[in-house]
Amino acid sequence: MFARKRKRKNKTGAGEARASSGLRSAAAWAGISVLSFADPVSGATTRRRAARGLVCLLAVSAWQLFLGADNGLAKKKKETPRTISGRVLDDADNGISGAVVELTDLQTGKKAAIFSEEGGRYQFSDLERNHDYEVKASYKGVPSEVRKASSLGEQQLILNLRIPPPQPGDK
Repeated sequence: MFARKRKRKNKTGAGEARASSGLRSAAAWAGISVLSFADPVSGATTRRRAARGLVCLLAVSAWQLFLGADNGLAKKKKETPRTISGRVLDDADNGISGAVVELTDLQTGKKAAIFSEEGGRYQFSDLERNHDYEVKASYKGVPSEVRKASSLGEQQLILNLRIPPPQPGDK
């Protein structure tokens, strides 16, 4: 059951069992003989078995990281944001710069408005992919038709908005 340890004589002449250096020096200071338990099969001490177990645990962990096991450390793929762009046009297909283009998020009700640039171009970027949107434009008080962008649609959607000419009775 117990492994035999070589005895050695200390300065006082008393015999002491061999143990780890820290434990041995503390035991020698206290005047106590220290025995360590050994595995009857392999003969390894408790400390050696613990060290072997730790080495095995580290090897398994390294192997999991190497294989890319999902342990929370792997980066998740980020979804690409959605973009809605297009042009604001008149009846002759000329771009209208300075038109107000309004985007409405149908899930949250939030609205964003921008002015169309040269050639009537506009763009809304970094939109949520799983939201539905409405886009409309107006120029000098004349509104365009309302266009809808579904969450099932494309990632980069192009919606051209047409503003009809003002009626003779309109200001």
